[in-house]
Amino acid sequence: MIDLLLTPGAPFFALSAAGATLAALGLARIERARLLLAGFRSSPAGGTIAARMALGQLAAATLVGLLLLAGYAGGVAGTARTLLISTALGLYLYIGLVLPRRPLVQAKRERHDLRRLTPGLVSYVRVALAGYEAPASLLGRYIARPQRHLLPMQAVVAESLALVRERRLRPFDALRTVARARGCQELVDVAEALAQAEAEGTDVQTALAAHEATLEAIMRDEFTRMMKRRTLWLLLVVAASLVVGILGNLLYVMVGGSLLMSGGL
Repeated sequence: MIDLLLTPGAPFFALSAAGATLAALGLARIERARLLLAGFRSSPAGGTIAARMALGQLAAATLVGLLLLAGYAGGVAGTARTLLISTALGLYLYIGLVLPRRPLVQAKRERHDLRRLTPGLVSYVRVALAGYEAPASLLGRYIARPQRHLLPMQAVVAESLALVRERRLRPFDALRTVARARGCQELVDVAEALAQAEAEGTDVQTALAAHEATLEAIMRDEFTRMMKRRTLWLLLVVAASLVVGILGNLLYVMVGGSLLMSGGL
C-alpha cells in the first residue's frame, strides 16, 4: 500500500476521484434545487441523464483505475488477480451504467403505473362529480387512506393539492401541471379535460366517459399482446426442452449401444 501512495500517478488519480465526487454532489444538489423550486417531482430531462452518464463513466473509470493500480502495486497474482478484475468490472458496470440510468428506469416504471391507474382515477372522479362534490374535496378524499397499489397516483394527487395550497391554483389545473411533469400522456389528457371543464364551468362527464372507454380499450389490447408474447415464449421454452430431451435420449442410446456392442465384441 505504501508503494501505491508513492507511485507517480497517485495524486492525479486522487484528484480525479475528488473531482468526480464533487461533480456528482453538484448534480444531486441541482436536482434537489429544481425539486424545491418547482414544488413537485418531474421526470428526468435528457440533459440530466446525459450528465449523469458522463459523471458515472468518469467516476467508474477513476475507481476502477485506482483498484487495478492498487492490485498492480501490491503484486496481486493468481486467483486474487482474477477476483480483483471481476470486482473492478462489476464496479464499473454498477457505477457507470446502473446508477446513472436508475432515475430514467424509475420514471419509466412510474409512467407505466400511472397509465395503469388512470382508468380507476377517471371512474372515481366521474362518481364524485356526479355527486356534486368539489374538486379539492374529491382529491383530498382520494389520498385520505393510503393504499399500496394506489401509491403512484396518490403521490401525484398529493403534490397537486400541495400546489393548490402554495400557488393558489385550481385543483384540476394543479393536477394537469403535475401530470405534465410526470410525462404520462394518458393522465395528461384526462387532466386537460378536467382543467378545461373546471375553468369553463361545463360538464365533463361525457369527455371522461370517452377517455375511460379509450383507456380500457388500450389496456385490454396491451393485456392481449402481453398474453400472446408470454404464450409464444412458453411455447419456445417447451420446444427447446423437447429438442434437448430428444437429443439427450438419442445420445444416451447411441453411447449405451456402442458400449454394449464393444462389450459384446
